[in-house]
Amino acid sequence: MTGPALPAAYTAVRRSWRRGPARWLGGGLCLLGALLTLVEFAAVIRVFSGPASLALLLLLFTVGIGVAVLGRVRPFRPPPRAWAWSGVAWGATAAAGCAIVANTGLQGIWAKTTGIAFASRWAAALTAPLNEELFKLAGVALIALGARSRVRGPLDGFFLGAFTGLGFQVVENWTYAMNSVLMGGGVDGSADVLRSFLTRVLVTGLGTHWALSAVAGTAVGILLAHDDRRRRAGPAVLCVLTAMGMHALFDAPVLTSAAGIVAKVALNFLIAAGFYLTLRHRARRRARAFLRSPRTDLSLTLLTRRSRRRALRTLPPARRPAAERRAQSYLDLVEEVAADSTRGPA
Repeated sequence: MTGPALPAAYTAVRRSWRRGPARWLGGGLCLLGALLTLVEFAAVIRVFSGPASLALLLLLFTVGIGVAVLGRVRPFRPPPRAWAWSGVAWGATAAAGCAIVANTGLQGIWAKTTGIAFASRWAAALTAPLNEELFKLAGVALIALGARSRVRGPLDGFFLGAFTGLGFQVVENWTYAMNSVLMGGGVDGSADVLRSFLTRVLVTGLGTHWALSAVAGTAVGILLAHDDRRRRAGPAVLCVLTAMGMHALFDAPVLTSAAGIVAKVALNFLIAAGFYLTLRHRARRRARAFLRSPRTDLSLTLLTRRSRRRALRTLPPARRPAAERRAQSYLDLVEEVAADSTRGPA
């Protein structure tokens, strides 16, 4: 999956940042973040090149699976490839690299102001929710401004945040794998990488950065979907604070047993799933109401992938490509209506 996807993903990201100040700024910050990460781990990569390469392969596998799953659960149709991979690129480079530097500085401040004993327990819970969530959210906002037509409502913000968080998550998984190799003295680096991968993907992966950034990214969609920014500032701020609270609880030195960690992961996943199901229900309700209204003669088969596939199978094979292209153009309008909560369901 990841092999053929990589050149296409690179091309998509390059095209998405090609024009506009926001895209140039985003591209520069992505480059800066990637350099910061490489500088931080250059010695580890040089000494433990084998485990580092294994961790990189697992990272690529994870991001490929994650993008495919998120694209599959997005209502109506998968997101534009350039749009999705731009979010992944920001999270994996700009947000991750800048967070490494910022976290180190802020943790030092906590140690000096609150004492080493307190900071050793609470610094992560006080630092990561501030630095990491804001860095990821900045990318969501920047991409949304650079591709304004692609973020039309809260659901678009949710998925852009999820892709951004996924990029951050896989790079953080790589850094944790490298740290586990160092802690193990490099005696069995490959085993250390695999253990770290299994823990952070299979155990905690469902409730970490993709979920946090999805909740925070909803705020960007809320703000961009409405003309009255002041009326929607409250819900947007609440989304961001919710994501920070989820992050703080996950990193807090409470519920540190295996069962406690699973409970925290489950809670974060359920919160993100609640956001998704609510936003999905509202978007589909608006789209269904529009398709049933006298304003359009489009078919309800546009609502789901399955219904579109069934409709295409009723056509002669020669007519299916043209029908599929027409359906995709109609979906632009359907998604626009579904995202515009100012119109209501009618």
